[in-house]
Amino acid sequence: MARLRLFAHTAGVLTATATLIAAVLTSPASACSCVPGDTEPQRYQRANHVFSGTVVASETEANDPSTVGDDRYRYRVEVDVEYKGDVPPMVDVLTSVHSSTCGTTLAVGTEYLVFAFGDSSDARVDTHSCSGTRHASGGPPTSQGPTGSSTTPTCSTPTP
Repeated sequence: MARLRLFAHTAGVLTATATLIAAVLTSPASACSCVPGDTEPQRYQRANHVFSGTVVASETEANDPSTVGDDRYRYRVEVDVEYKGDVPPMVDVLTSVHSSTCGTTLAVGTEYLVFAFGDSSDARVDTHSCSGTRHASGGPPTSQGPTGSSTTPTCSTPTP
């Protein structure tokens, strides 16, 4: 009888352990990771464009339906002050709709300090959750600091 209880107890522990391991290994993981300790001067140096502006409209830009994760938010931003780069007075700021691929969410009617990338000649730039985009109420960007510039990427996403 004692052997049967020991066997049942061991089987229960093994089942519980296997279930926990399976849950950990199959749970969704966030693929976006920002560089720890990244400073605003470093983000400023990496950005092609840094400007403040108010989000005046938002829409989802659906892309190829056969490709998972390529849909993007398009935020129409009325530019107030340019700190770096050259953007038109009204620019579309694009970001992934998925936070797991470093997408970020902006609110219509809110003013942001935008750290953006890409060629703005088509009135479109890109940003992501690791770029440094933040509420403009925090003041103008800090463009210089003791750590200087860095070329380390601030956002990593999985490659298919």
